[in-house]
Amino acid sequence: MPALMIIIATAVLSSALTLIVGGWLVRRFWEREMEVRFRQLHDDIGRTVETRVRRAVTESLSDPRPSDMLRETTWKAAKSGSDLLSDSLSNLIGKWRRQTDDA
Repeated sequence: MPALMIIIATAVLSSALTLIVGGWLVRRFWEREMEVRFRQLHDDIGRTVETRVRRAVTESLSDPRPSDMLRETTWKAAKSGSDLLSDSLSNLIGKWRRQTDDA
């Protein structure tokens, strides 16, 4: 009976050690990969925001508008900001979904 207990204990400890080492390796490499992906995504969103903000500022400053058109310009700026936020979030969620679907 003690030999059977030793065999079972050895198998359990071997499995536990394998899971611990395997989990550590997967987490270590996964964290690095996710950090690189988030950095790339951050850069992509940053370039998109910069381009859209420049375009919105250029459009708003290009034509002198009368005071009654100020409201319309404000709505256009708010819509541009809303579209920018919506597109950025959908892009982020879409990339995240594609990456989890491919994995």
